[in-house]
Amino acid sequence: MTSVISDFEKRATEITLYFKLLEKILDKDAMLFLPNNRTRKYNDFDDELQKVMKANMFLLLYNLAESAIKQALVEIYDTITDENVQYSDVKEEIKKIWIKLNYKNFNQHSTNRIYEVIDQIALDIVEIEFDVNKNISGNIDALKIREFASQIGFSTRSHHSLNNGASLHQVKIQRNKLAHGDLSFAECGRNYTLSDLRMINNQVIKYLKRILINIEKYLTAKSYLN
Repeated sequence: MTSVISDFEKRATEITLYFKLLEKILDKDAMLFLPNNRTRKYNDFDDELQKVMKANMFLLLYNLAESAIKQALVEIYDTITDENVQYSDVKEEIKKIWIKLNYKNFNQHSTNRIYEVIDQIALDIVEIEFDVNKNISGNIDALKIREFASQIGFSTRSHHSLNNGASLHQVKIQRNKLAHGDLSFAECGRNYTLSDLRMINNQVIKYLKRILINIEKYLTAKSYLN
C-alpha cells in the first residue's frame, strides 16, 4: 500500500495547489500582469470563467477518489492472490468473492460434477482479480466504499467530523452531471462558494486518506485470513 498512498498524496497535493490558485483568482484584489507592463484586476474577467474553474474542483476530487480506491482494491486482490493461500484459509468474505469469480455455472453441471467441485474447493488456491471497469467507473462514493468494505472485510471507520464521507457523494453527483452533460461547468460552479469548496476539498481528502490507512492496516494484519 505504500505506493498507493504515495500516489494519493501526490494527487491530493496537486488539487491543493489548484485550490490555492483558485483562491487567489477569486480574491477581489487579484491582479493579472499582462505584457507591456499592463495590469488588470482579475475579477474584471468574465465571471463565467471563475464558475468553470470552481466546477473543475469536482472533476479533480472525483478522479482522486476513483484512482485511490481502484488502486487500493487492486492491491488487496493482488496481495491475497500472491499469498498462494487455500480457500479454507481465508475469511468468509474472501471465500464468497472466490466462489463468485470461479464457480458461476453450477447450474450447468451435473450433481456428481458439483459434488466433485465442492469436495475439491477447500484445497483450491485463492486467485482473485479486481474488475476495475465493472466495479468502479463513475460509481465511487462513501456508500460504494462501504459496499466494498462489507464484501472484503476492511474497516470504513473515520472521524465523526467527516460525516461518513458525505462530501464524496456530493462530488460524485456533480462530477457525473458534468461528465454526462446534464450540467454545464458554469451552472455547477455558480452553486458553490469558495468556502463550500474548501470544506468539500478538506473532507474528501481526509476521508479517502482514512480509508487507505484502514486498508493498509487490513493488509498488514492479513485480516483476510482465518
